[in-house]
Amino acid sequence: MQVAPSAAAWRGGLAIRRTSERSPRRTVRRKCIMFHASSRILLLGKAPAVPSPMAPVPPFRTATPPTPVAGPDSPRRRPEEQRSFAQNKRDPMNSQKSWVATIGMRPNQIAVVLFCAFLNMLDGYDVLVMGFAMPYLPEGFASNAQKGYLVSAALAGMAVGAIGLARFADVYGRRKVLLIGLAVNTIGLATSALSTNFETLLLTRFVTGIAIGTISVVIIVLGQESAPANRRSIALGVVMIGYPLGTMLAGFAGAGLLTWVGGAWQGMFWIGAAFGAVSLVVTAVFLRESDEFLQRKATGEPTRHGATIAETRLLGQTLRTRTILLAGGYSMLTAAYYFVGTWTPQLIKNASGDAGSGAMAGIMIGLGAVIGGTLFGAVGLKFAGARIAAVTSLVAAVAIAVFAVTLRGPIALTMAAVLGAAVFAALTGYTATSTAVYPVLARAKGYGVMMGVGRAGAILSPIVAGYASSVLTPRSMYLAVIVPLTIAALVALVLMRVRPPSEPEPATQTSRAAVAD
Repeated sequence: MQVAPSAAAWRGGLAIRRTSERSPRRTVRRKCIMFHASSRILLLGKAPAVPSPMAPVPPFRTATPPTPVAGPDSPRRRPEEQRSFAQNKRDPMNSQKSWVATIGMRPNQIAVVLFCAFLNMLDGYDVLVMGFAMPYLPEGFASNAQKGYLVSAALAGMAVGAIGLARFADVYGRRKVLLIGLAVNTIGLATSALSTNFETLLLTRFVTGIAIGTISVVIIVLGQESAPANRRSIALGVVMIGYPLGTMLAGFAGAGLLTWVGGAWQGMFWIGAAFGAVSLVVTAVFLRESDEFLQRKATGEPTRHGATIAETRLLGQTLRTRTILLAGGYSMLTAAYYFVGTWTPQLIKNASGDAGSGAMAGIMIGLGAVIGGTLFGAVGLKFAGARIAAVTSLVAAVAIAVFAVTLRGPIALTMAAVLGAAVFAALTGYTATSTAVYPVLARAKGYGVMMGVGRAGAILSPIVAGYASSVLTPRSMYLAVIVPLTIAALVALVLMRVRPPSEPEPATQTSRAAVAD
């Protein structure tokens, strides 16, 4: 039975619950509280007001000392708690969370970036496959001049795909356009293997180039958008590495693949078609649409006072300057890169008479390109892409000057590697800048135009070099490359002052027709 607390207990500010059951501990506690209440009466001179009898009786609480945290092997922890502690410590989810926090990217984001790098590697293989198949073409299939057109057909198709078709990734989505590009690429490679004359093979190579140009733009944009903002330089570097890695693997493995397929030139195209079909299935089953594209497509571009401020027209008032700068600077770099990459073995052979030295210099340039893409992924965490492009373009100009003076020996090979690394890092810097200075709904077509114009430089530079080789020495031709590299550096310095587009609060929906213009 519960009894109301005594007046002295109320005057002390504490409530006592009396029960019929008496215990020595409860009795001692009650006496201590009564003594404390009496002491307060003597000190204060009067007792505090007694609360109303109708007021609820507060429970009696005692302070409990904090319980020390027991370790996994503490005797205070019960056996089942020790097992639970050990299981949590070995939980793979906990280790995965710490690993994700260290890398800064989730596993699905890393998978998308690596898959884009793989597709870029296949693009590098598809571009060079014709070069390895030409020596095995039957007699009378194509003349030497016609073989040159077979090589250039894919590059011309890449320019068309990058400029004309990649822009639809800003309208219909990255994933849909990538699926179409992979399907066309697979069909183009298969029909190339089935070609029976020069005209058919020329057409199929052009169609394949259109698909390659479309794919190469979409994977760059998709790889960056799949990564967090503070990890996009690493993602771009990984994706860009795929192209020179694919060309190097094609160069080293071309002879082995031809031996495996019995020396038939069609085998190279069938292998590429098989990889394309696998990539198409993986994309259709596993690849998701870019979250950033879906968000911007759903909310529309930012507006101010009802008027669109982030124009999607590349030659409009807002984007005209950056479009011209990017296309001009990138074309200078691609002209230098493809000239050095395609003509170095021949020029070194003409200057020294040693074909092995020329081949080794070409391999060092390709190896340097892989190193340059890797370094950009690390340096890009701290510096903007335009600044990296400006510095590496100047480094490439110095490297090619030293290479032109030496042409042979360890110093020349070292400069060849530095040249490949610097030029490819500059190309990657321009790529990072193009995807940063355009709004989301103009990003694919902006990079596509830059890449398409750059392909024009890649097509023209080997042709111009062929005419120049009859009137200039190899040293003079290499020294002439300093001019486009310097122009690319100056353009990158101007691009450093271009501000990225703001992506503020969502506003009105941008029409599909305006984006497609």
